[in-house]
Amino acid sequence: MTIDRISKEELLANYDTFLFDADGVLWTGEIPVPGAIEWLNLLLDDKTKKVFVLTNNSTKTLDQYMKKIEKLGFGRLGSDNVISPAIVLAEYLQSNPGKFAKEYVYLIGTENLRATLENDGGVKCFGTGPDSIRDHTDGDFIHHVDMSLTPKAVVCSYDAHFSYPKIMKAANFLQDPNVEYLVTNQDYTFPGPVPGVVIPGSGATSAAVTAVTGREPTVFGKPHKPMADFLLRRAQVDPKRTVMFGDRLDTDIMFGNANGQLSITPRQQNEAEEPPQKQGWISKLLKGQHVDPSSWQKQSHSSLLSNSELMYEFMTHNYRPGEQEAYLDAFGKYKQEMNIKNPSIELVGSWTCSFGRTRDQAIHLWRHNKGYEDVDSSIALHGKDSGIRAADNDVAKLCGRRKNLIVKSFSYWREPEQRPPNHVYDLRSYVLQPGTMIDWASAWAKGIQYRREANQDVGGFFAQVGQLYVVYHIWAYPSMSDRNDTRHATWAKPGWDATVANTVPLIKKMQSKILVPTRFSQLE
Repeated sequence: MTIDRISKEELLANYDTFLFDADGVLWTGEIPVPGAIEWLNLLLDDKTKKVFVLTNNSTKTLDQYMKKIEKLGFGRLGSDNVISPAIVLAEYLQSNPGKFAKEYVYLIGTENLRATLENDGGVKCFGTGPDSIRDHTDGDFIHHVDMSLTPKAVVCSYDAHFSYPKIMKAANFLQDPNVEYLVTNQDYTFPGPVPGVVIPGSGATSAAVTAVTGREPTVFGKPHKPMADFLLRRAQVDPKRTVMFGDRLDTDIMFGNANGQLSITPRQQNEAEEPPQKQGWISKLLKGQHVDPSSWQKQSHSSLLSNSELMYEFMTHNYRPGEQEAYLDAFGKYKQEMNIKNPSIELVGSWTCSFGRTRDQAIHLWRHNKGYEDVDSSIALHGKDSGIRAADNDVAKLCGRRKNLIVKSFSYWREPEQRPPNHVYDLRSYVLQPGTMIDWASAWAKGIQYRREANQDVGGFFAQVGQLYVVYHIWAYPSMSDRNDTRHATWAKPGWDATVANTVPLIKKMQSKILVPTRFSQLE
């Protein structure tokens, strides 16, 4: 069964086993999909639920895959939660010792796949690595290949060294009907970090061999039966209470449908419908919203940094020493004018600086709830509205320097929410090396998990207009003593040091300011 809208409550009430594709669903490249870590942890906390990551990627050993999973922040998943075609194929070889034990297999694949098949499948592989036509002839055709070693099977998978000699060897070995033809998976392409660039996958190699030999292979990855049978043996799942989350119709969704499971699949959007919100699908699910997976593939790359239509504005005013109260009175009138003229431009945070490089300073965080539409409105109001201009001029007269930046919130941070009294706020600003913003996001998407226990995370932002490659992180603490204790506790957590080590080299300049809320702040 395939659906295109469902809620978290419906999923938890009606399903016990949750199957996830990996790249494109739980993460994209090196960055978790917003909400994915929290969603999997929620399921893993419930002892009545079973969770499996079904990947068609056989280019890594299980140990290597687990290291990647831990690095991305999914460390609570165990090795038993991960199933790949390499694992299923190795079990197949190992369970047929009469034919395969210590026998040779011709492998078109990676060295990591070779390690898996030899260590877990009990076979001896040959054929990996480069095999160029120039190793066989100076001409354009090969008329003879070495057939002295007859394998028990030909295995096809992704191979960056795929070549004409490899096709020829596989084709000649498979003339013997006793040589089995085994394929890890038939994904024709891999997902990649650069939109529009095609990365050929395992299906490209097996298609060539199939075309030449006329033989149909046994395929071990999604959507084929061997992976489903392996899952049944490992977990004894009930298909009617199993849900498959995937982004590929030809593998993930077909796998779910073929095995009687619920599949959540992309759908075409009707032009008359309201366009989907640019919010991570799992984040929406966790917030109790019905999810519409129609935009999964569209949002995967765009959500690397931000998945929200909201825009924010950091407004920094250096008021004249001794004029704080007069300045705040003038700013209050300015805020009132803005609220009247455009209520969707909302003052979220308003602070003065207690400690930092500039002492007589106020910082205000505005939220433009209609995105760039509100930014355009603000520009127009400051240019043409006499009330706004007068109030803004009164503020300016009390300031020596003013600046503002348009920013967006990172997808892996929460949006700033109203807080009760009384907090001190730590505003950390970073100027990054150009070209390193994705690396920063990749490290912090995991690192933020270490900083959420004390409800200290307020918001994380990156510049859109103004000085670029600027990042702001805002943290809240009941007191400076609590700030000190919380930061020490964070350093004691295994893995936090890796976040610091991965981000410090990206920074050109950084500073911290301790802020206290003004009477106008929602963040108190």
